[in-house]
Parts: sequence; C-alpha cells; structure tokens
Amino acid sequence: MKHISQRQGGMTALGIFIILAMIACFVVFGLRAFPLYNEYLTVQSAMQSVVGRMPDDRKTTKQIRTIFLRNVELNNVERFTDQSIKELVNVKKSKDGKKKYLNVKYQASNKLFKNIYLMMDVDETIELTGKVTQ
Repeated sequence: MKHISQRQGGMTALGIFIILAMIACFVVFGLRAFPLYNEYLTVQSAMQSVVGRMPDDRKTTKQIRTIFLRNVELNNVERFTDQSIKELVNVKKSKDGKKKYLNVKYQASNKLFKNIYLMMDVDETIELTGKVTQ
C-alpha cells in the first residue's frame, strides 16, 4: 500500500488555456456569422411574403420589388435600397412564359480577423404562384 502513485490526475493550466482559446474562437466565429445568417433568413422571409400577397398586388416587376423592399426595410436590412434593388432582385419568366420566379442574388461579407473575411453568396429563387400562400 505504500507504493500508491503520488501523481495527481487532472488538467494542467496549459490544457485549460487551450480549451478556453478554442471556445473563444467559436464564440468570435458565431458572433461574426450570426448577422449574415440572420440577414439571409430575413431575405427568405421577405421572399415568402411576396409570394403570400394577392396576385393582383404583384403583377409588375416594380410592384414585386416594392413589396420585397418594404419587407426587408421593416427588418432593418440596409443592403437593399431603392438604387440597389434593381441589381439584386429580379423577376424571371419561365421559357413557356407561364410561370414567374423571384430571384435574389447578392454577396455578403463580414470581417472575421485582420484580413480574413466570412463571405456568404446568396442566390435564392422562388416561384411566384397564382395562389395566395399562408
């Protein structure tokens, strides 16, 4: 019984610092990525609200862009303005001309560290059906 090991088992200070550094990296990444992802979800929600409007309210491309712009402005997305919406939001027709599609295409970036950026490339398309969706 006298030869029981006197070594303690546990974490060293270096091990704790490494784990804390890893956790800090994940937190910084999450804090930088969250606004991009939140904006993406807001854009998807605005697209769904355009589809949810009455077909008579969204006959022209200008009406569709206006409805979309109101919805993203309501959620404080500053990327879409009166000037930029023509470049970022398009209405396309199918080859047979019977269906219309709302397309939103843009790139969003956020600084992660010194010269390292997170970039999200958004290219979403949704069909503008003749029915009102709930």
